[in-house]
Amino acid sequence: MDQRELIGAITDRMAGKAAVRGLFLAGSFGRQTADEWSDVDLVALAAPGDHATIAADWHETLQAITPIVFWNELPRGVIVLNAISEEWLRCDLSIVAEHTFGRRAKNTILPLIDRDCIYDTLPDTLPPKQPEVGFVRYLIHEFIRMLGLMPVALGRGEYVTMVLGVGMLRGHLESLLLQDVTNPDPGGILHLSRLLPAEQIRLLEDLPYPGPERDALIAANFAIARAFMPRARAMAARLDIDWPDAFEAATRKRLALMLGEDAGRAW
Repeated sequence: MDQRELIGAITDRMAGKAAVRGLFLAGSFGRQTADEWSDVDLVALAAPGDHATIAADWHETLQAITPIVFWNELPRGVIVLNAISEEWLRCDLSIVAEHTFGRRAKNTILPLIDRDCIYDTLPDTLPPKQPEVGFVRYLIHEFIRMLGLMPVALGRGEYVTMVLGVGMLRGHLESLLLQDVTNPDPGGILHLSRLLPAEQIRLLEDLPYPGPERDALIAANFAIARAFMPRARAMAARLDIDWPDAFEAATRKRLALMLGEDAGRAW
């Protein structure tokens, strides 16, 4: 069984459930950008009083189609059910009411069942996504804070923890770059190479990926900082975010004191 066969079997079984007022493909199948690695994202539309019943029935519905080896409910305010089949087909179902259908557009979902013609009421597209000022401010402050913690980890010899920290700093850089992706429905992180320009992917690829070795970890922290800081400053100026000059200066001073003058000028 492949994803499309799974989608067809689910549609057939859900068509007879009157409480399910709509069933829509979201994610990459909804955007019609799916590939052989894509999971199946479904959104079921139902009256709030029917959500629990639909959720309770969903596992049985899937199990009747293909053996399910993983099952999980995510705490997201609405019911979101994750399932993985024996063949490692991944299928997520969100159960929502009409008034919480969310920011949807005709180019982001495909109707499988639409008893109330909801699809026809949707806009053709969504407006371009804009950077989130609060999140960008958080990234800037958190990045500087993590650089300032480097002497603590070095002083304690926590090199394994520092490997994780380098990954977090790289993640902050990726998050900053993604703030300029205007696609309002960009998909998950496993689409990164489709979302960022080729030169930014090369930038991320060229950053060091050190093991738990002191000098390599220091060099990696500063290499990521040299990539992050100028881009963050430019974005902060564009979004009218006050740059934390005093915090950055104090962090530079601390690094210079603990690791030498060059560390204070490392980015």
